[in-house]
Amino acid sequence: MKEKQRIEALSDKAKDISFSGHIVLARQQDIIDELCMGFENRVTQTPITPQSIFAIASGTKFLTALAIGRLIDQGLLSLETRAQSIVDLKMPGYHRDILIKHLLSHTSGMPDYLDESKDDETDALNIDNRKLLTTKDYLSYFPDQPMDFSPGMRFKYHNGAYVYLAMIIEHLTGSTYQDYINQVMLKPLGITRSGIFAASANLPSKVIGYLDQTGQDTHIGHIPEMAGGDGGAYLNAYDFKTVVDAFLDGRIVSPDMARSFMTPMATANQEAGIHYGLGLWLKDTQKGLVPYVEGGDAGVSFKCVFHPDQRDYFWMVSNTGDGVWKLVDIFDQIAFQDTKK
Repeated sequence: MKEKQRIEALSDKAKDISFSGHIVLARQQDIIDELCMGFENRVTQTPITPQSIFAIASGTKFLTALAIGRLIDQGLLSLETRAQSIVDLKMPGYHRDILIKHLLSHTSGMPDYLDESKDDETDALNIDNRKLLTTKDYLSYFPDQPMDFSPGMRFKYHNGAYVYLAMIIEHLTGSTYQDYINQVMLKPLGITRSGIFAASANLPSKVIGYLDQTGQDTHIGHIPEMAGGDGGAYLNAYDFKTVVDAFLDGRIVSPDMARSFMTPMATANQEAGIHYGLGLWLKDTQKGLVPYVEGGDAGVSFKCVFHPDQRDYFWMVSNTGDGVWKLVDIFDQIAFQDTKK
């Protein structure tokens, strides 16, 4: 199937499932297709537009990793720094040799406060999301249990590791995680509408997430009220592209650090050719490793793929929990082109 046919198939399927969200397909800075469907707010029936700002859930981890990368470039720590030497969580069962690179690459071996490998939703159901207002609020949910495995031994996706990184950012900078991301990292790029905001904040063009396809039950209370480093950012497609371009141009982190981000640190799925670098997923393709970020939560589904050399950029986000995943097979065929796996 040629690319034009794939794009038509993506658009047709989006209409068939009544997709609610925003899709941008761009090659070498030129938009080849864009689709906006659904409402920012179903009560007021405010339509989703290219300016709409969406929750991106775990896509936030890329921002957290970039913040750590900046601090490494400034000499305040290194990938080999022991996390405990900066912020001691005072969990006796946690290994003292968990390094910054382990937290960034999901190889720390720490038990997770929100373990996505579990078959049930016990962890999520035990969390009072409305009371998660600071990074320290998350700490009360960190399990004081033995390590899952020794640091660096293998990959296991880990939300708590990125909350830990946010605490480290706050300790080293004296700023809140929100202020550091919004004021220090995003504002110099000209980004002021997107960033870290409270889930319940009523802001212009901020999209409300919904628990089902047609109802009016929102995700407020089902997601953390304030970002803890592992999720919670709200971004517009073009603001996120500005972040990606600045990352690739060496304007957020150094070129050497950017290369480290896009170098596999662990293999997540050998058969599918999926690896993890620093804050980025990496997929094997015929053209080499292609970075991407993704996230999902109640009323949120998100994926963004970018090609560093050609500057191709593919964005798909929905204000429903499964909107993106219903289209992801066709989206991936376009975004990754011909893959090895």
